[in-house]
Amino acid sequence: MLLAADELIYNNDTGLVVAKGGVQIDYGAYKLVADRVEYDQTTGRMKAIGSVEMVEPDGNKIYADDLDVTDDFANGFINALRVETPDKTYIAAESAERSDGRETTFNNGVYTACEPCEENPERAPVWQIRAKRVIQNGETKTIRLIRPTFELFGLPIAMLPYLEIPDHDAKRKTGFLSPSYRSSDTLGYGLTVPYYVVISPHMDATLTGTAFTKQGFLGEVEFRQKFANGSHTLRMAGISQTGQDNFTANTSDALVQERGLIASKGAFRINPRWTFGWDVMAQTDNNFARTYGIEDYNASTVKSEIYLTGQSNRSYFDLRGYRFDKQNADETNRSERLQAFVHPSLDYSRTFSDPIAGGELALNVNGYSLSRKADDIGIRVGPDRYRGFAGDNARLSAELEWKKTVTVGNGLRLTPILAARGDLNSVNVDNAPTDYDGAFAGNGSHARGMVTAGLEASYPVLVTTATSSHVFEPIAQIFVRPDEQLAGGIPNEDAQSFVFDATSLFERDKFSGFDRTEGGTRANVGLRYTGNYDNGLKTQAAFGQSYHLAGLNSFATPDLAQATRNSGLDQNVSDFVGMVGLSTANGLSLAASARFDKDDFRAERTDVRAGYSRDRFRTSVTYTEIKAPRPNLLSELDRREVTGYVSLKLHENWSVAASTSYDLVDGEFNRQAFGVLYADECIALSLSYEEIRDEFNTEARDWKVGARLSFRTLGGIDGGDDVSPLVKADF
Repeated sequence: MLLAADELIYNNDTGLVVAKGGVQIDYGAYKLVADRVEYDQTTGRMKAIGSVEMVEPDGNKIYADDLDVTDDFANGFINALRVETPDKTYIAAESAERSDGRETTFNNGVYTACEPCEENPERAPVWQIRAKRVIQNGETKTIRLIRPTFELFGLPIAMLPYLEIPDHDAKRKTGFLSPSYRSSDTLGYGLTVPYYVVISPHMDATLTGTAFTKQGFLGEVEFRQKFANGSHTLRMAGISQTGQDNFTANTSDALVQERGLIASKGAFRINPRWTFGWDVMAQTDNNFARTYGIEDYNASTVKSEIYLTGQSNRSYFDLRGYRFDKQNADETNRSERLQAFVHPSLDYSRTFSDPIAGGELALNVNGYSLSRKADDIGIRVGPDRYRGFAGDNARLSAELEWKKTVTVGNGLRLTPILAARGDLNSVNVDNAPTDYDGAFAGNGSHARGMVTAGLEASYPVLVTTATSSHVFEPIAQIFVRPDEQLAGGIPNEDAQSFVFDATSLFERDKFSGFDRTEGGTRANVGLRYTGNYDNGLKTQAAFGQSYHLAGLNSFATPDLAQATRNSGLDQNVSDFVGMVGLSTANGLSLAASARFDKDDFRAERTDVRAGYSRDRFRTSVTYTEIKAPRPNLLSELDRREVTGYVSLKLHENWSVAASTSYDLVDGEFNRQAFGVLYADECIALSLSYEEIRDEFNTEARDWKVGARLSFRTLGGIDGGDDVSPLVKADF
């Protein structure tokens, strides 16, 4: 024991040691300060009197008027005390008794996670729990409250015979978690009660029961286990419905009585470079998880997958198989039958470290094997859009690319490019396309290849002023290739998303995937610009055009998925593409990109985004317009949409956020969401509203309201649907 004081008195006759004035005592991990300390050597008791403050080994701070403990601090009494834990929870009591060095009993105690008001410490906190006794057990890591009364703003709200919560340093503790409330027209009112179970230091589980007034009892089990190199989770849920008549007739919700799911998720790091994992779900019907809001699996589309990935400084490997569950009440499960079952897909890339002829050599390998139960066809006036075929389809592609950049003359940069690629396709579809302008290659094995020789020339010019610097870079490219083999003749699964803009202008192959490959001789010409100013302003721009010079234009050939339709590249001279953008030091950003018709400069596609972020305010607005093709043989409409987001921190504790998506053609909101959040050091209240236009019935709208009241250290109370991510708060 180390003791320091202004005055020390030692009585040889009575064995009493008295320390006065600024007393400080260090005993092991205990620290104590007080105005006066008396230690009786014969009884081993120590009394601290006046402005007592003691710090325990676990970090608890105890403030009291007086304290009477044994010399090892294991047992004792304290009067008029307040305890502050390391995680800022507080216990106040008239008196307390400590026994066996592990358990402290507070008499007429108050427990809260709200900090005392600095201006008026006597004022009641936002919430607190009064109890006849509060028992803090250092061995079980629990705080037990006997006959507790929950108070909100000083007013009693609820009374319980008993309540037990984890202590501040308890990471995991078996017991009931906070219940939640739900309501639905089809399910009725529901009360959810979860129970958490600690199985071992590396295993735990949550057992959850929900009683619905219209459908009966839903049971859920989630088991979790951690390993040295990863973890896995197993989840099961099930119900025997008692009110199927509450659902719409002839839907999957109404036709199946015994419903359930089993799901598993895992991720393991084999070594620093390789990771293996999975996330799979199977259910009795196509809408159980969504109807009953099973966490992590209640989205309209759920992806199940298993994967193996590896990454180093110069290579990347990804092998995975996956399928999609389309959750809706369609008894025929048509939407899910249209989805591909990928078994598997492969991506491999490597950039070789040793130069080849002074240049860089890179290898890319891509492949997939998939099956589908039904044809995914977009029926339209004119050729149909074959998004996928029933049957089996597989492809393996490998590509080598070599390039080298040299600088000649007064800064002219020349980059020769050589590339060679080979593809092997296996097609076995149930039904060949019937309404298609192109030539379908048919079932069987198909091989194709592509070689490319290209040259890129750029001449960056630096211009400086007293307050800024600018780089202007004219760029010209030419790629010489043979015609694309089997152009549009094999199923297109991975190159359906195609946008010609300033970001893809200088791509050697402008297709987004490997099922299509760009052929013929093509030149790309344009100008890039960047600027930097001393005041933090940054500007950038690009503009250019592409020219098909010889051979078959891949973008003018039919495509089974209609990916190249109205692409802007289907003629020998392409449309113009451009973009401009700027950002400022104070958080303002503006960006615009567009594709302009080569003949009359009409904006065929326009994307404009503005954003601002500063201190407590954030906002962004995006406008997108896509013109109907000319001539408009299919009576298509222009597509115009504006989306917006805004969040504002009104006060230190208050925040609001909103987002919207508005269809300017239909004059309808596609989606609206609004939320408000109050959060301080001990309580959080969030409310949200969300409305979404049904993608299959544009006259219908789905809406939901969510609410959550959270008390730090106690948990939360949910009401309605899930709270929007716009305003979620976690302690």
